[in-house]
Amino acid sequence: MSAVQVQHKVLGILGGGQLGSMMLEPIHRLGLKARFMDPDPLSPVAMRFPSTVCASFSEAQAVLDFGRVCDVLTYELEAVHAGALAQLASEGKDVWHRPEILALLQDKRTQKEFYVRQGLPTAPFRCFERLDTLKDFWSNPEGDGAALFHPSAVWKAARGGYDGKGVRILKALDDVAELPDTPALLEQKIDIALELAVITVRDQNGRIACYDPCLMQFDAKANLVSRVMAGFPDQIEALLPAHLQTQAKEMAAAVAEGLGTVGVLAVEFLLDTHGRLLVNESAPRPHNSGHYTIEAAQCSQFEQHIRAVMGWPLGDASLRSAAVMVNLVGPEGCLGPVEYHGLEKVLSLPGVFVHLYGKAETRPYRKMGHVTVVHPELKEAIHLADCVEESLRIGVSQLYP
Repeated sequence: MSAVQVQHKVLGILGGGQLGSMMLEPIHRLGLKARFMDPDPLSPVAMRFPSTVCASFSEAQAVLDFGRVCDVLTYELEAVHAGALAQLASEGKDVWHRPEILALLQDKRTQKEFYVRQGLPTAPFRCFERLDTLKDFWSNPEGDGAALFHPSAVWKAARGGYDGKGVRILKALDDVAELPDTPALLEQKIDIALELAVITVRDQNGRIACYDPCLMQFDAKANLVSRVMAGFPDQIEALLPAHLQTQAKEMAAAVAEGLGTVGVLAVEFLLDTHGRLLVNESAPRPHNSGHYTIEAAQCSQFEQHIRAVMGWPLGDASLRSAAVMVNLVGPEGCLGPVEYHGLEKVLSLPGVFVHLYGKAETRPYRKMGHVTVVHPELKEAIHLADCVEESLRIGVSQLYP
């Protein structure tokens, strides 16, 4: 199908958060017709795109009503009714990624089982349907392989976890007693040397492009990415040797190929202290670890996703510059109308790009924006990112009691 024909199709995007808002620029530049749906009338997209449909993407009928007036459908978060998307696909709508891929990745248990079937290394795990069976398993460290998960393990809710939510570290039986009674998995706690991600994009003809691996730093308390660093291969080689950079891209491509994705897929990895690279999780959408691509790559992850789902050729995934992305999140224990302190100083720094998501209220660890620093030298980008973190603070008007 020609580009002219594609431009007459309506692209429907389920979700109007910051990821959706960052798709607006390439949508406008490429002259596409688009519709968005989000339950929040004050979502980042709704504030910029007044025609946003206000409805829940977890309600089947709402998804069906929205999808039936679109030609191509995609989503910017996993919490979408996969059954409704499957129905729309059966009615002839183009849905990317396919609904069965979304359903598989929505459950961390089936996601991990997929890695095993594909022969991809991942942390040892055990699946549980109920809390009582997990308690029995955890309380008997000598039985049925449970010793793999002692003295500490990672508990992950099977569904609905994001940005550190639905993840806990277990160290004692009392920790298990405090868990919700929900399907979950236990994962062996890995001695982590480094966390990294590879953004992949696969087109409708099966061609795959991978961005170079980016390195991630996490807030230990929130289990949330605080900083992402992307550099040319020789700039990150001291932390991630060349053979592991190549291995990460090959493994990420294998995940995309195995799933049969169309669009952006983010694959997160753990590098353990023995030098083993393990697939951790995958997200079938543009991802926080790829925000730096807006300024630092030849073609951003957001434009890549739109190109893929619309059936257009993929863009160039190579870097133009090294970059550091700093997440701006709400302070712990604070709630209120958002205020940004030090913004003027940050805006005056060279090579600094501020992205504020337009969320009126800040909450603990809520993503309020990000700042990307670009510089030919990664060391200099890191120095400027340090200045950003020292200067820019999110303020609130009241504290939790």
